[in-house]
Amino acid sequence: MSSPVHYVTVSIPADEIIGYLWADDTTVDLIHRSASSSDAYEAGAEWYRKAQDARERGLAPLGVLTLLSREPGAGPVTGATGVDAVKDLARTVTPEDDRRLLDQLDRDNAAAWRELGDAYDALTDEDRTITWGGGRTSARGVTHVPFPRYSEPLKRVVRALSGVGAVTPEHRWADNPLPEPAPDGRLSPADAVRAATTIVRGEHFSDGTIAQAVGNGLLHAVVTALRAWYAEQRATAPGVCRFCGGSPAAHVAFHAHRGLVVFFGSRRTDGPMCLTCGLAVYRAYTTHTLCMGWWSPLSLFVFAPLTLVRNLLAVRTVKRLPAPGPGTLGPRYDPGVPVHRRPRAYVALVPALWVLFMVVTGLTGLTGGA
Repeated sequence: MSSPVHYVTVSIPADEIIGYLWADDTTVDLIHRSASSSDAYEAGAEWYRKAQDARERGLAPLGVLTLLSREPGAGPVTGATGVDAVKDLARTVTPEDDRRLLDQLDRDNAAAWRELGDAYDALTDEDRTITWGGGRTSARGVTHVPFPRYSEPLKRVVRALSGVGAVTPEHRWADNPLPEPAPDGRLSPADAVRAATTIVRGEHFSDGTIAQAVGNGLLHAVVTALRAWYAEQRATAPGVCRFCGGSPAAHVAFHAHRGLVVFFGSRRTDGPMCLTCGLAVYRAYTTHTLCMGWWSPLSLFVFAPLTLVRNLLAVRTVKRLPAPGPGTLGPRYDPGVPVHRRPRAYVALVPALWVLFMVVTGLTGLTGGA
C-alpha cells in the first residue's frame, strides 16, 4: 500500500494543468499529466527544476511544496492517499484536451480530406496483405532485422493521415496507451487523432505498428472516425451542402410520407443543401409520397397533401440557388428526371380518381333523389 503523500497542482498561464508536484518524507517529484499539450509538458521541466533547486538548498520535501505553492500557477498543498492516487489524477483527460487535438486537424483543406477518402476507399484486400522481408541470417552470420513491406496504396493512406493533420506533436504518444475502439468498433474523433499519431510515429521506432493497426481494424476505425468528423464539420458550416460539401447552399427540410391502412409514417431530411442535392432529395421524397402516401384515411386527406405542399415550398428556396461549386465531401446526388416523368408518381391518380368517383356518385345520388 502506498504511503500518504502531498501534492501541488501546477498549471501554465492558459490554465491548463501541467501536472502534479508530489512529495513524501524523502522525495519530491513531478508527474506530468499524460494528456497535456506540448507547451505544458515543456513548462513542467521548469517546475521540476525549481523543486530540485529548493531541495538542494536543504528544504524538506513538504517544505518544497509549501514554497512552490506560493508561485503563480500553483495550487495549494493537498494530501493524497499515495502516489497512485496522484497518478490517477494525471491520467485525467478533459474536453479541452480533446478540443486541442481536434484543432490540429486541417478542416479547411478540402483537397487533403478528399485525398484521405479516395486513398482509403481505393484499398483492396491485396493492399492490406502485408508481407515481411529480412529475418534471414547470411553466410557470414549476420541476421537482417525483419521489416514489413507495405503496398503503395497503403502508404498513400498513411501519408493522407498526415495531410489532414491527424499526426500531431500535440499528442505525446510514447507516454500514453494506444486508444482502443469501443465494442461497436468506433473511435471518438480525438482518439482517432491519438491513434493516428501513435500508428504513424510508432512505425519509425517499432516496425509493424501500421501492420498491426491494419490487422486489428484500428486503422479502419481511425479513418472512419476522421471522415465522419470532417463530414459533420462541413455539414454544419454555413452555406455548405451537407451531402456534397458544395456551395452555395440553403437550409431546407424535405419530407416523405407513407400511409399503410391504419398506420402511417414520415421521414424528414433537413440541413444546408445545394441546388443539385436539394433537387435530388425533393424529387425522391415527393415521388415516394405520391406513390405510398395515400393508403390510410388520415394520410389521404391530411398528411400526404400537407407533405406535398411543404416540399413544394422548400424546393422553391433551393431553385433560387445558382449551380454549386466543386464538392468537398464526395459525389453529388443525381437529381434524376423531374417528378412528372417518374411513373411511380402517377400512383397518386388512384386515390384521386377514387375520391372523384365518390364525389360524383354522391352528387348523382342527390340529383336522383331530388
